[in-house]
Amino acid sequence: MSVIPRDKSSQDTPLPPGPPAEPGFLWPEDRPAEGEGERLLARAPRTWQEWVTMALVVLGLAASLLIYLLPLPSGLTHAGKTACAVFLLCTMLWVTNVLPIGITGLLAVALLGLGGAMTPSDAFAAFGNSAVFFILGVFIIAAALVKSGLSKRWALLFLIRFGRSPYVFATGMMLTSAIATVFMPAQATTAMLFPIAFEVARAMKLRQGVSPYGKVLFLSLAWGAMVGSNASFLGSTRAALALGMLFKAHGITVTFAQWMVASVPLVVLGVIAIPLILRVSFPREDVDFQGARKVLESAVTSLGGMQWPQIKVGGLMLLTIFAWVFLAGRVELAIIALLSATAMFAVGALKWEDLEGRIYWSVILMYGGAIALGVALDRTGAAQWVVTRGLGEIRISPFFAIAGIAVAALIVSEFMSNAAAVAVMLPLGFTFGEQLGASPVAIMLATSFGAGLDFALPISSAPNTIAFASGYIRMTDFLRAGAMMTLVSIAIMLLVAKVWWPLIGLVTVP
Repeated sequence: MSVIPRDKSSQDTPLPPGPPAEPGFLWPEDRPAEGEGERLLARAPRTWQEWVTMALVVLGLAASLLIYLLPLPSGLTHAGKTACAVFLLCTMLWVTNVLPIGITGLLAVALLGLGGAMTPSDAFAAFGNSAVFFILGVFIIAAALVKSGLSKRWALLFLIRFGRSPYVFATGMMLTSAIATVFMPAQATTAMLFPIAFEVARAMKLRQGVSPYGKVLFLSLAWGAMVGSNASFLGSTRAALALGMLFKAHGITVTFAQWMVASVPLVVLGVIAIPLILRVSFPREDVDFQGARKVLESAVTSLGGMQWPQIKVGGLMLLTIFAWVFLAGRVELAIIALLSATAMFAVGALKWEDLEGRIYWSVILMYGGAIALGVALDRTGAAQWVVTRGLGEIRISPFFAIAGIAVAALIVSEFMSNAAAVAVMLPLGFTFGEQLGASPVAIMLATSFGAGLDFALPISSAPNTIAFASGYIRMTDFLRAGAMMTLVSIAIMLLVAKVWWPLIGLVTVP
């Protein structure tokens, strides 16, 4: 199953020959093969991997039932025990992906109400968190950017400035990807730039799976989007989820501007690290860039003049960002997002049919369920009980607590979507951090950033998956260069947490 979207109604360049494209979506920070799990439930397993998956599902179901049916352990209420059982079951379903992630989110809400962890009205109220509507609004805004062709116009006009030589162009591709992801979802950015990168690689006659430059080009594309996704709420769904869970658990709000300021060093240092790590990981290749330059020049020429739909969408986008930055604290972020989404329809930039296949509803449903699950774990004392029993009387500094949570989120995100990793880790992280005196804001940032620094596997994020689908990168390339990038990124994030966050007055990390 391909995760590369195609917008048939836009003026985007058709996808090049390669993995078959299908009506896509804008923002799947989800396992690439979600549909595989659905088919697995309807038939017998055929491979050893599928047998392992089914075994994990059975074990998860059995363990959840056992937790629910066993007598109450000391220090845990019936509601807390139910929350633990639902948490374990949903975690296993998100890991194995045998159900769509959105259906698992709905199941969480139903089981929390049915089992008594929350009243049904409280469970549904938690599901309707403002973060869910913020994500919906951002989906619609991103759809307008793509449909109008504004995102492609900006990308090509920026990229052409780096068309002097192949390695300068690869750096330009990385910068374009990172900057675009500040304003639109990481997967949409990667999918938008993928056809350009593929046509350039084909014009240069690079050998798939062999050419060192081909590896550098497509990893620059993917990693730029992944690093840039940390810069704002718009590049990653996990940010909105983490903010929603922070507000539900502690009543704390982080503004759009505060998030951007907190992430600046992480993004800037990450962007600097990418070309250095790729330079060390792959030998320099002498390639002819003449044909590629002609491809870029032809693409820019075909853009023509600025069109009225692009002007309308661009103006609304600027107004939206202005409102997020300067009206923070007075107007809810989700309200601004929904008003902007409505305006896209009011000015004729979108029709309802334009959203078909562009909004990943499963992500929205998963977020609602994840927030409800986090609220249940917190209110019932289940998170406190799990952390106390699991970690005992461990005593470490708040900084090492933050480091441990970030690394744990990173590891968990290798086995499930980034957003699901945040949903699983953040309730436990809040409790663990609170015991050790760590700021909830620092825990939230570390979990969100940590879950997005998984560079080592093609299935760990949508940008990596799209780059891998090009055929120019092998699994060993990801493992070698990606592991190095992951370690460097974690080190950068911890340095930022220790030095930068206290400096800007956001949190203190002793």
